[in-house]
Amino acid sequence: MMTTTTAEEREELASPRAATASSTRIVTELADLAELAAPEVSVCVLRRGVDPDVDGFVREWLLPRPISEALRVDPGAPDLAALAAGAPSSPGREAFLHDVRGLISLFADLTGCPRVGVRLARLAKPMCPRLHADMVTVRLVTTYVGPGTEWAEHADVRRDRLGHRANGVPDEVSGVLRAGARLRRMDPFDVGLLKGEAWPGSQDRGAVHRSPPGTSPRVVMTLDALA
Repeated sequence: MMTTTTAEEREELASPRAATASSTRIVTELADLAELAAPEVSVCVLRRGVDPDVDGFVREWLLPRPISEALRVDPGAPDLAALAAGAPSSPGREAFLHDVRGLISLFADLTGCPRVGVRLARLAKPMCPRLHADMVTVRLVTTYVGPGTEWAEHADVRRDRLGHRANGVPDEVSGVLRAGARLRRMDPFDVGLLKGEAWPGSQDRGAVHRSPPGTSPRVVMTLDALA
């Protein structure tokens, strides 16, 4: 079940600045993820409601375990057994694998890639704590449990202060964000598509994002387009 945008998001997206300069699209329909193709867009987020069966399985089986899996799969017939290895058969297990298969199929349809890289991890600390842009074409990210990925508008970022270029100074004081800028955060089960620097025409425009701060445990899946 899809959720609607918040009143804050509706106001922002309706503003003159958003209409002319926003690098983000927040959508509630699968078909609208195609907006990622617009040259000015670097982040497209599909708002999704929490699936109680998937949520229950992830919390009961994946969250308590040190999960770290990386797979290369055929999107037409992905072998995902390793993502739920050892888990007893249950509606929650099947719902989780069905959700992952659906996201792989969606991602392959959007990108046209013949293979998909799947990463599933249980994290207890930020994997990528600094704002950065990835050297990929596009990456899909969804957080099943815990705080989601944070991102910034393209116009709000000083790219010469991203990542290691800030010389170890935290994002909050490095000046990487322009005055008045704020980070946005995905909710659990949201599907985020993040353009990378390797997307055609996106050099110096790749999605600027980071892992959320703190030590709240998270279960995160990412998909990458492979040749």
